[in-house]
Amino acid sequence: MNVVTRGIKNAFRSPMRSGAIILMLAISIGLILSMLVARSSVNAKIDQVKSTAGTNITISPAGVFGFAGGGNNLTSTQVDQIVKTSHITSTTATLNDQLASTDTNLTPSLTLGNFGARQARFESNNSSSSTSNGPTSAELASRPAPTPHTTVTGTTNPNSISTNGAKLSITSGATIDGNSTAYVALLGKDLASKNNLIVGKTFTAYGKTFTVNGIYTTGNTFQDSGIIMPLATVQNLSGQPGQVSSVIAKVDSGSNVNASVNSLKSTLGNKADIVSQAQQAEDSVASLQSISSLALASVIGSAIAGAIIILLAMIMIVRERRKEIGVIKAIGGTNKKVMAQFISEALTITVVGSIIGLTLGVLVSGPMTSSLVSSSQNSSSSSQLIARTSGGPGGFIRGGFNRVGSNLTQVTSSITPQVFAISVGITLLIAIVGSAVPSWFIARISPAEVLRTE
Repeated sequence: MNVVTRGIKNAFRSPMRSGAIILMLAISIGLILSMLVARSSVNAKIDQVKSTAGTNITISPAGVFGFAGGGNNLTSTQVDQIVKTSHITSTTATLNDQLASTDTNLTPSLTLGNFGARQARFESNNSSSSTSNGPTSAELASRPAPTPHTTVTGTTNPNSISTNGAKLSITSGATIDGNSTAYVALLGKDLASKNNLIVGKTFTAYGKTFTVNGIYTTGNTFQDSGIIMPLATVQNLSGQPGQVSSVIAKVDSGSNVNASVNSLKSTLGNKADIVSQAQQAEDSVASLQSISSLALASVIGSAIAGAIIILLAMIMIVRERRKEIGVIKAIGGTNKKVMAQFISEALTITVVGSIIGLTLGVLVSGPMTSSLVSSSQNSSSSSQLIARTSGGPGGFIRGGFNRVGSNLTQVTSSITPQVFAISVGITLLIAIVGSAVPSWFIARISPAEVLRTE
């Protein structure tokens, strides 16, 4: 019987002990594979998000939060400065406004509800507060029920409008020319339905008659209750000539985004808030990057644990078989042959543990990846909610940014040949490390000393 065959048979001389070692090793190797799959899948998602982040920069008035907050709209002079900034190839400007019941014959399709009604009462000037600290609960309750407004978005490019990652879709009619001054509009499907309006019909707003050019939907109830008009039309009729609520600037290449952001910040100063999609992409994938780091640490830890398991097991086996080793050497066995026997034994245990562990890893890698991503996203849900809704009503056109961080939980786990090869390589490394030290102990065993003590 050669040394390799003897080593393989010796691996199962003690079934209980070998089974326990193989089980621990299998768990370690299964964790290695599942963490490698998680890291590979998450890194692929990070690369996808960054590659699709685009080259857009959003510029909005400093301190503005939808129709709330402080600050003033951007002026035509500031818009000209944005347009003239190096590397910016195109811009889309928008202006947001609201139509009260006295400004239009349209009936709003949204009801205020508890939240909207309370917010409106705080802003209402129908009655004065009796204290300098603002209205009391009793005063708020006594005020007349506020009337909901209809949101108007003036834009130079209606096709760029999106929300929560879903682009605007024209369900009937056609889009409008955002650079015109015509009295035409796109109506959200809910608002059109509420007022029984179809393409070609008219309504009044700002004291003018508008023609419904098309009906749109975004899949968002708030946005589907609004109106889209040419930017200049809204500016002129709302008494805000040259003003805009936000500008989306497109940069010629991703490598120039940071330079353009810095240039805009220098030009506009503290009058505007400037955010790039690249920056938002970095923020969006921060949780995924933490998963990648955790997975790498887990792979390293599991590999060390696996090597230690084999190492301690083989040291224990060598110590138990010290007499056997001495006898083999005494009858002519060389150090190389004895070491080959024990290395074969270590490899046999490792291979069996690897087969079980890799099978286990294949089965649990998908659920484990999903669990890690879901847990990470839940822990950062508050910050992501703020990022998604930072535009409020005025954030309608900023939906392109929302798409950067959307669907981050949809990470598809897959075992690629590269990941599997790395797992096998780590397994072999575990076997080598686990058998190297015992081999050194074997080489130091003297047959004379063993036989003398025995």
